[in-house]
Amino acid sequence: MNVDPRRLLLLAALMWCAPAAGQDAGTSYVEGRLAPETLGQAIADAYRSNPALEGQRAQLRALDEQIVQAGSPYRLNAGINMALQYRSQEQRNLLDRFDTQRARNMGATLTVSQILLNGGRTAAQVSAAEASVLAGRERLREVENAILFEVVDAYVSVRRDQALVAIQQRSLESYGRQLEQAIARERGGDLTRIEIAQARAQREIVRAQLSQAVANLQSSRGRFAAVVGHNPGPLMIPPTLPGLPTTLDGAYAIVEQESPSLWQAIMATRAGDARIAAQRAERAPVVALTGSYGYSSPYSYQLRDAGPAATGAVTLTMPLLTGGVIGSRVRAAIAERQQLGFEVESARRAALVTAQSAWNQAVASGEQMDAGRIATGAAQDALTGVQRGFSEGLRSNFEVLDSEQRLLTAQLVETNATYAAYAAEARLLATLGRLQAAAIDRAVPAYDPARNTRQVRAQTFGPFDPLLAPIDRAQVPSAAAPAAPVLPVAGDARIRPAALAAVPGPTGRAVPIGPRLPDPGVGDLSDERVTGGG
Repeated sequence: MNVDPRRLLLLAALMWCAPAAGQDAGTSYVEGRLAPETLGQAIADAYRSNPALEGQRAQLRALDEQIVQAGSPYRLNAGINMALQYRSQEQRNLLDRFDTQRARNMGATLTVSQILLNGGRTAAQVSAAEASVLAGRERLREVENAILFEVVDAYVSVRRDQALVAIQQRSLESYGRQLEQAIARERGGDLTRIEIAQARAQREIVRAQLSQAVANLQSSRGRFAAVVGHNPGPLMIPPTLPGLPTTLDGAYAIVEQESPSLWQAIMATRAGDARIAAQRAERAPVVALTGSYGYSSPYSYQLRDAGPAATGAVTLTMPLLTGGVIGSRVRAAIAERQQLGFEVESARRAALVTAQSAWNQAVASGEQMDAGRIATGAAQDALTGVQRGFSEGLRSNFEVLDSEQRLLTAQLVETNATYAAYAAEARLLATLGRLQAAAIDRAVPAYDPARNTRQVRAQTFGPFDPLLAPIDRAQVPSAAAPAAPVLPVAGDARIRPAALAAVPGPTGRAVPIGPRLPDPGVGDLSDERVTGGG
């Protein structure tokens, strides 16, 4: 019967490195024994309780409140003003004496204000807030993919390091047996002390490698605990990850359509467009309705002296001269929007490069894994033959050690390539935005980022919103912005001739640090370095 050597390798690592039952609070128990943990369970635990992911969700809920704040001018504002005042003043009279004049008054007034026309300011600000919330949702999706990649990477890292520890342990035991045989044959006169020293040296090298492998395993277990929320127990073989593209061109197309980092930048540009419109709307008039009603007693604290008072007004406010502030803010908003446009292209290029890198790494690691599996089988057959020849006196001790090292190297290559291939596939999915909890395990409850937005909108609904919002949107100024300046094409792109072919020696040995110089002062910020004068 043919048995996959990788399965034997992973099983041995699992038996070697699994903690004893009852030592891990993060694993479940079935019929009194420790139940292995799946990748889906690890993802579900991290998705539910990872602090970084929870913090990003809270940050998105804070962004939701910006929609309410931006739309506040649509809603009625009312307040109560109450005053109880005493005033005393001494004043010289006609008889050249001081008289004391005292006044007592009290009152309560209800004031109400409502904006009728706002020139599109509020509609533009609400659009900017909504675009910022959409960008925040893409940011949350990006963080979710990044954290779940950490889960997958930590999961397969623990399994990889468990396998490496098992490999090094078996190799150490094999070298130990070889050393014992060499010592026995040296006593019989078949081997020399040099060959015994070779075997002992190789065994100690493997012992040192085993110590480092154990340390690496504990480090991977720590990463697992930090991202998942509990220490790892026995880990099952991870399943094939869903959502992988079939071609590299297909991966590029998915990046354009689904990449969270790219769409986060795109939503930011939409918010920038709305901010340009909001700044241009500052030039428009504002029509508001204000009114107040209350009671006041101007001469005493007696309620019977309080009389009613009412006021009402329609006001129109329009800026004429603002010292250039509005124009400056518009130009600043345009420049910020141009910057956001460049960031979209930067995000697109970065996502495409990352996708290509992850794809290439997955392909290369798959080839390395196949080569490592073939090399492991061949090295095992070669070692078996060399050991048989050594026991018969036909092979030297050096050949046995060399075959042992070749088998160890092949096993390490196969194990590391297996991890690298799976991790590269997970990184590719995270770049595409497809490494999500719901895609890995459908039983994982999904967090709805739009639920809080709907709740805060419902809690702050104003009676005049349905009437004022369409009118205000119709007044929103244009958000069109000129393109950013483009540098002309270089007429001569040749590098200037170098004065030196290389930096001459000798190397420096001391830094010329002396006493601290006196502070020259900040200077006048209006000099030609700031104003751009020649």
